[in-house]
Amino acid sequence: MTCPSAVTRSMYADAALTPEQRAGVDLHLRDCAACAAKVAAMNRERTGLRAALRRDDIDLPIPAFAPPARAHASLLAVLGALAVAGFAAAFWSAVADAIPSGLAWLNPLQSGELLERAISLVSFLAFEGNTMLNSALNFVAVSLTILLLTWTAVAFARNRSGAAMLLSLVVALVLPGLTHALEIRHGEGVITVGSGETIDDTLVAAGQTVAIDGTVNGDAFAFGRSVTVRGNVTGNLVTGAETVTIEGTVGGDVVGAGRSVVLRGAHVGRNVVGLGRDLELDTNSEIAANAVTAGDTARVDARVGVDLKSLGNNVIVGGNVQRDIETFAGSVSVLPSARIGRNVTAHVDDPAKLEIATGSTIGGTVDRQIAEVALRHNRYATAGYYVRQVVRLGAAFLTGLMLLWAFPVLRTLTLPTAGAALRSFGIGFVAAVALPVAALLVCLTIVGLPVGVMTFVLGAIGLYFSKAVIAQLIGRRLFQGPSGPPHYAATLFAGLVVVIVAINLPFVGGIANFALTLLGFGMIVTLLFGRFGGATAAA
Repeated sequence: MTCPSAVTRSMYADAALTPEQRAGVDLHLRDCAACAAKVAAMNRERTGLRAALRRDDIDLPIPAFAPPARAHASLLAVLGALAVAGFAAAFWSAVADAIPSGLAWLNPLQSGELLERAISLVSFLAFEGNTMLNSALNFVAVSLTILLLTWTAVAFARNRSGAAMLLSLVVALVLPGLTHALEIRHGEGVITVGSGETIDDTLVAAGQTVAIDGTVNGDAFAFGRSVTVRGNVTGNLVTGAETVTIEGTVGGDVVGAGRSVVLRGAHVGRNVVGLGRDLELDTNSEIAANAVTAGDTARVDARVGVDLKSLGNNVIVGGNVQRDIETFAGSVSVLPSARIGRNVTAHVDDPAKLEIATGSTIGGTVDRQIAEVALRHNRYATAGYYVRQVVRLGAAFLTGLMLLWAFPVLRTLTLPTAGAALRSFGIGFVAAVALPVAALLVCLTIVGLPVGVMTFVLGAIGLYFSKAVIAQLIGRRLFQGPSGPPHYAATLFAGLVVVIVAINLPFVGGIANFALTLLGFGMIVTLLFGRFGGATAAA
């Protein structure tokens, strides 16, 4: 007696045989206990699987069809960009009205000059800033390499073996070069590079006091309370400290930021960018390319090989500038020792604020650009004030609308209790204070620069959109009813009207702006923590 095959028994158990085939198997199972036991086991297995897979019928809502973005979405994005540009112009004009005269040097965007300065910046980068752009591209390349290595590590940790194995070849080729080209020195006290010492790598130094008296054959990044460079840096020098003093030679660009930035007998092979309260480029210093300064007081007695651009409260020029000078300052003084090869353009609020001493030499023309001065009167009595608020409302509405369209979860955020509001305000305050500090600490290393910059940018974006989140919350409260709130665009617009009125109230408007911004920022941070932590954000 021949037993049926396993396939035949399986088809018998599943009732998949023809009646003739099934009758034949029935006859066989009466006489074969082994086959009967196997078929019985298959029947039990089938019954168990059906029970395990059985589920109750549940009526689940079918999500509405969301068509892909079409021309109207692109039009909305363009309108939003234009609205943001208009908002930026109105915002900086409002800032100019609010800044006291003693701090006016902090505002580089006087009303009516935004377009002119943007064109000037583009022209400067196109014709004079090639070396700066090359340095920036090199930095971006290093940053992308570091991000690639980080992604490789994450892929390996997630068992994406194919991608990890592929990119491990890149790691093997690139990583030894990077580690060899970087030397990091940090500590709580004094970090020094001795006068007889030579470093053939890129140097990153951070400490209370940093002194570079030797030779660095590469770029140097120095941060501390006091930074002094008396030696030779063949590449670029990037430094930030309370006091920065450069007395040696730098073959590339110099970017220095601090309360006081001084070049004393320094020789710079390319450009100098100085940011600080007091900036001094003495008569024994030489800059091969451009000099850019921004601060309260800038004195330039050095030889500048191309152009000088200066932003500040007081600008004093006594050196030799081979080409043009352009300043945005409260007052500009050209000393008798000054030698300017071409034109002098001074953006001041009074023609008398530009003083050109007898004995100075100017090869081109002198152009006094008189900046618009905001009148100190009741802002509520001017039509321009209300026009700016309408522009602000329109820009905030369009950008907030795009935010809520892109992230629907933000449409239903609420603060059910006063305790929840206080908690969100506290989280927003801590995040607003901690994010810049953390980003600054991360930026102290080359590896952390991209992460630090990204942290700054994301924090600024969150603060900008915080009032849109609060406006949506207020709008939903205004339209509470049995039928529920209307479309989120209507609630957003209504809430923004309330927010803009609140932040422009006399005496308390600034407090309201501060509180609403931190409250909305805290809600965004709480939501992000809940999502990334695997928890469901409270709606």
